[in-house]
Amino acid sequence: MTAEVPKRTLITMMNALSSGVVPRRGLEYIAVGRKKETETFVNDLEDTYQGGGAFRFISGRFGNGKSFMTQMIRNYAMEKGFVVMDADLAINRRLTGSKKEGLNLYRELIKNMAYKARPDGGAMEPILQTWILDTKDRIEKEKESEATREDIEKAMRSSVSDISNLQNYQDFMRVIICYMNDFLDGKDDITAVRWLKGELDVKKESRKELGTNALIDDSNWYDMIKIWTGIVKRIGFKGMVIFIDEGVVLYKLQNKVSRSNNYERLLTMFNDIMQGKTQYLSIYVCGTPEFIEDPNRGLYSYEALRSRLVAGRYENGFDNYLGPIINLKPLTNEEIFVLLRTIKDLHEQRYGYESGITDDMLETYLRTVMGSVVSSTMITPREITRDLISLLDTLHQNKDLEFLDLVEGRAIAADTNPDDEIIEDLEV
Repeated sequence: MTAEVPKRTLITMMNALSSGVVPRRGLEYIAVGRKKETETFVNDLEDTYQGGGAFRFISGRFGNGKSFMTQMIRNYAMEKGFVVMDADLAINRRLTGSKKEGLNLYRELIKNMAYKARPDGGAMEPILQTWILDTKDRIEKEKESEATREDIEKAMRSSVSDISNLQNYQDFMRVIICYMNDFLDGKDDITAVRWLKGELDVKKESRKELGTNALIDDSNWYDMIKIWTGIVKRIGFKGMVIFIDEGVVLYKLQNKVSRSNNYERLLTMFNDIMQGKTQYLSIYVCGTPEFIEDPNRGLYSYEALRSRLVAGRYENGFDNYLGPIINLKPLTNEEIFVLLRTIKDLHEQRYGYESGITDDMLETYLRTVMGSVVSSTMITPREITRDLISLLDTLHQNKDLEFLDLVEGRAIAADTNPDDEIIEDLEV
């Protein structure tokens, strides 16, 4: 029997799963398999905490568990004291572009900045405010008198002085100090917030309000991420972990120059972390096998990336969970069965009833699903669980219906693979 799940978490989980999306909360209740992959990510976090980092590509077909895996490690990272950021790539939100696509990605990452006490995002200002108030309190305990603004600024700058060599550090800290003053003055509309979120795009306003001509843009947003990483580490967190999903968006770009520019930015970030130039930062990029391996449009079409990512000549098809690419294999039928039984138990908890559905019935359901497609690789855990929830909803609302009557002989169609879509991109 599945452990009792808090009501709010249970509702959030079931709503997400019934819609075919990965829930933000409660993943630990439905996690099955992925032991070796999980061990890799746990080791990555330990390396990151020790001053290293990781850059890995997570590969898997649609619905095969990429988003689930990254959400699991995101939650685990927050639990262990890391700050996390995450974003999905989109046609207007990429690593770089001519129409602020890179800036849009930075904005999304900052919006989704989170930590244990703020797991749903929006953590930028709480982090800054905690830093300011903790610094103020420490000074006042040491001096046994009220801390001046000059004292607070000096202490804040001192606490992060060892990252002063990072590009754009001086402008960044100037804005942080402006935020500190406005926050302590109790202002509501703080220009520094817009600058830090990448929402300020007029140099004149930045110069007048903040004393700097610098702005966050496509060319420097990754440099700003490195500064954020340095700050959160030095004010008490263990480091930063970033998740970028939907890498297939880059694969779908029709314009070769656009693809190459984005792959070049990926290469820069990869080299930066793997060569140890950046500390306390790990990045995970998720995509389909085509996004990585296609020789014409994927990462392998960019020779500098291909040479770093291609499997070693001695792997010979064996699993390697320590390399730059983590290939997520489909769950086994046994693992899927455990998942289905858990989903059934959670549905009963959600609506406070007993379904009467036995393990034998669930086995029949699974056999019917697997027998309704040409290959088991054409049906994913996402579809199987979503359809089971729909089936359970129907049975719960129609007491005269029988589980096996609905299941036997019914074919369940797999989702259309969106890989066939090509994104038109006129950028040169």
